[in-house]
Amino acid sequence: MATKSRYANGHARRKVRAWLKAQGRPCWLCGQPIDYSLPAGHPMSFEVDEIRPASRGGSVIDPANVAPAHRICNERRGNKSVADVTAAGPRPRDVGCKTSRRW
Repeated sequence: MATKSRYANGHARRKVRAWLKAQGRPCWLCGQPIDYSLPAGHPMSFEVDEIRPASRGGSVIDPANVAPAHRICNERRGNKSVADVTAAGPRPRDVGCKTSRRW
């Protein structure tokens, strides 16, 4: 299947988003539950994540290529593979280390 732009077929994208949201699954990247009632833009809100990113040839409307993710998890992953993300390990602030002074 040829790669389609994320915005080329809005109806198909909305259908995939609704289908994924109706399942109520946890974030596929961190495994934590997603609060599907949070507004878009909130770091812990629901986003559709492409398993194989669109920038690497993945389809944005193929149900087999999408999974639910927290917005923050999706942003941290970017277009890296899951292996690249897990190989890097957790960031210091994710495990409770302070990384800057409080001003």
